[in-house]
Amino acid sequence: MTDVIVAIKRIIKRLITRRSDPQFKRANHQDYLNAYAEFVNKRVARDPHEAIGGYWEELGALQLQFLKAKGLQASHTVLDIGCGTLRGGRLLIDFLEPKKYTGYDISQAAVSFARELIASEGLENKDPRVFWSMKGLADPELRRMKFDVLWAQSVFTHLEPDYIEQHMAQCGALMHEESKFFFTYEEADQFRVEREVDFAYPYSFFEELAKQYGFQLRDLSAQYPHPRGQRILELRRSK
Repeated sequence: MTDVIVAIKRIIKRLITRRSDPQFKRANHQDYLNAYAEFVNKRVARDPHEAIGGYWEELGALQLQFLKAKGLQASHTVLDIGCGTLRGGRLLIDFLEPKKYTGYDISQAAVSFARELIASEGLENKDPRVFWSMKGLADPELRRMKFDVLWAQSVFTHLEPDYIEQHMAQCGALMHEESKFFFTYEEADQFRVEREVDFAYPYSFFEELAKQYGFQLRDLSAQYPHPRGQRILELRRSK
């Protein structure tokens, strides 16, 4: 394990107790995902659009526009990691052919809203697959599946380093030789935690993980004008 990754994990262990968001409660490091899921559930109950960061129309359109510019076709299969309340997912479902969209989230409230949205926007004929999961890329629902595009908008911005590394270790099983994995992150010169649910990482963290798990990494941030300044990276199998 490289020095950057080790250093970040040490920092996380020291930051279990820090200034707290009143809606976010966890007993220890291992409880993070359960606590974050409940945090999102409460936000969805208040406002499903703001629960996943707002910019409902702007960011939804940006996601589809970016992916189409990167070669997304209606016949492609897409895995929307942390699909939330379908800010971008609803547009992807509409663009893609039937049965080409799969999305999951750790928030049961977000998934419930997403399913209602699919019905209310007349997207049921696209037969999208949306489900709740705490197992991420290792979920049995995804077993033996391969996707042309894996997409994680504002997911790694809310994950501790161990969970990001899990994604890097597991995503290859869902990718064929030409698959692309796009993900956003908040960049900082050094690892930083804000509140208890917002994480910023140096580029070197992802660079070292990519090398460790046999991927090529490209920074495409100049082509993705995120309204909050998130960066976007592309992960592909090394050739």
